[in-house]
Amino acid sequence: MADELSVFLRDNTHASASVRLALKADQLALSFSRTPIHIALPRSNPEIFDLGTTRPAITISGLVDNIGLDTTNTDSTTFKGMQKVSHTISSSTQTYYVPYKNYLENKLITWVTSDSTDLQLEIGDATTPENTGGALATGGGIYRVAVQQFQFSQTPGLEDRWAFSISFVAKFREGVSF
Repeated sequence: MADELSVFLRDNTHASASVRLALKADQLALSFSRTPIHIALPRSNPEIFDLGTTRPAITISGLVDNIGLDTTNTDSTTFKGMQKVSHTISSSTQTYYVPYKNYLENKLITWVTSDSTDLQLEIGDATTPENTGGALATGGGIYRVAVQQFQFSQTPGLEDRWAFSISFVAKFREGVSF
């Protein structure tokens, strides 16, 4: 994969999404937390009751421009002015857009208030997440996520861009099985 940007957020699968965003992320964290129950017993050793539950979470942060910076992009009103990035998965090439702050904020608000969106976060090259008989792992993955929290902040002197942070609750990476 030769994509300059490698964090993709979309509202469905690569081929079926109506909104495909390429994010300028400079930090990404995957975390997995467990919450076994710790039972204190009088005058004896505490018990640990582990149901085997795990809660994946993903946090991304980066920069987003104040306005769309590609004046040559005249695609629909929705994406007008946004930088375009072509991204290919399994010979299917789709156009992703680098959002500006207000567009990203609007989409995140919409996705936070909708429980019917199949939101997917693709990180890196998801072509072959793990080694197979014929191919080596590419290291990326696709995660089904829901927006948990997001924040935009601006630094004085850098009013042309915003720092963003988005926290997601997630399912395990596609392909992980038990």
